[in-house]
Amino acid sequence: MPLVARKLVPSSLRQQIAQEIRQAILNRSLVPGERLVERELAARLGASLTVTREALIQLEMEGLIIKKPNATTHVTQLSREDVEQVFAVRRILERFAFQEAARKASAAHIHRLVELHEKAKEAAAAGNGCAYIGVDFQWHEAVWQAAGNQCLLETLKRVSLPLFGFSAIRVATQEGFDLMHDTMTHAPLLKAIQARNPEAAVIAFDGFVTIWERQSLDASDPAKITGAPSST
Repeated sequence: MPLVARKLVPSSLRQQIAQEIRQAILNRSLVPGERLVERELAARLGASLTVTREALIQLEMEGLIIKKPNATTHVTQLSREDVEQVFAVRRILERFAFQEAARKASAAHIHRLVELHEKAKEAAAAGNGCAYIGVDFQWHEAVWQAAGNQCLLETLKRVSLPLFGFSAIRVATQEGFDLMHDTMTHAPLLKAIQARNPEAAVIAFDGFVTIWERQSLDASDPAKITGAPSST
């Protein structure tokens, strides 16, 4: 497992460990689906098991790693079936969230959405796919918050986090992905919420999610993950 050879300094150790692992994931030194063993990581990084575990929890919250039911931890990798299942749920729940946000969003919510949209455009202009996905998740989370339903918010976060992590690894950081174009696909959604038009929000969301699902399904193709010819 190629990662780092140098020891890390004590200050902000959890953040440093998280950043080292994050960069290794995004530059493909750690590949999608690879198992991460806490004790091995701690030894390589010269850190305690406790701090290493805290860093992994942070990365799990970012969607970059997944802790499986048998307690093993892996770099996020979604199969085509996984992506299809996530989108089957996300289409229903997030469609409702955008509809409700268009009805209920306060001026403060709308200001936050505009602010995050501008940050996304800045990340896109800089060509920073990792930062773009991070801001994009914050933008969607802000929409879910504007919907005013805590159960909906928590469910969407739980369902969607691995998908955003997968997007950072397999979609937005890959050469040729047009970050600025993707940013512009969010504009009709934002305009519908600003106009407090639930019907327009639903129409915009249906168009947006169809594009993103197609990109995610393409990224889950084993041939594109491994570089091997597809079996189909």
